[in-house]
Amino acid sequence: MGSKNGWWKEGRVRTVFLGVLLMVLTVGDSVRCISQRDGDESAQKDPPRVDISGEAREGKPAIRAEGLFKRYVGLGDSISIDEYAGGPGWGAISLFYRNRDEIYPEWKGRDLRSLYPGIDLYSLASDGATSGTVLREQLLALPSGDDDPTIVTLTVGGNDFLFSLGLGGGIDRGAIDRFRLDLKEILKTLRERYPNCTIILATIYDPTDGVGDLGMPEVDVQEGYALFHAFNRAILDIGKSHGVHIADIYSHFLGHGSHHGDPGNPHYCPEDPSRWFVQEIEPNARGAHEVRRKFWEALERRGLRG
Repeated sequence: MGSKNGWWKEGRVRTVFLGVLLMVLTVGDSVRCISQRDGDESAQKDPPRVDISGEAREGKPAIRAEGLFKRYVGLGDSISIDEYAGGPGWGAISLFYRNRDEIYPEWKGRDLRSLYPGIDLYSLASDGATSGTVLREQLLALPSGDDDPTIVTLTVGGNDFLFSLGLGGGIDRGAIDRFRLDLKEILKTLRERYPNCTIILATIYDPTDGVGDLGMPEVDVQEGYALFHAFNRAILDIGKSHGVHIADIYSHFLGHGSHHGDPGNPHYCPEDPSRWFVQEIEPNARGAHEVRRKFWEALERRGLRG
């Protein structure tokens, strides 16, 4: 596809069709992991522990929760990461772990670190990740398994959908089957690695607010949307069969994409017509906050204390 349509700029895919979540094709930065167990000998086998601000934590006393959740693992794509939301501490994983009280005072105390003091964070989500990336790269970087209560968030599927459109080469109808297999294997692996884990799985959002008007004329609109919804159905069906908790960001984000200011759009939100995206398809600071909101609501439905 040509640059005249804005599909490829500065080495990155820059557009989305029919609500795909597109992430940059480069793999994200190295694992960021927050921990208060720096004296633990097992740390040598785990991903490097780095503070949310990027500064290493040294010599901190061990403080462990008595209740649920000793470990938080954040997996997936750029829906979860800091980069587009404003930098370190601004992404959905970061806010779910530690709220920015000065920005969101109403959320003070509503984060994992406040509720489960001493919980460790392993942030493995990366820009451009597909289900294959999660399965064959991120899962390999997981900390060693044990029976410690673990919470996992996973945002995946948007890039798989994008690539299924063929980037101009025609729709790959086998992509949905591969995605289903990968997602099942991801959830199976997590259950095997952490027998006592709670998994929150997100749907994929539509940055076009149901319009699908980002200029991919070689793909039939109805066919593309049918495939998009097939990906979300796969997330819902497989999530249900594997006992995960769904964070429905698809429904929540409608009305806050490229047509957020259009009163004629059926998803227009007059109470809050704000845009939750940056660079067309990435969550901005507000978007990351709203993803965190859906993570938190899923945790509350599960039960904060089991």
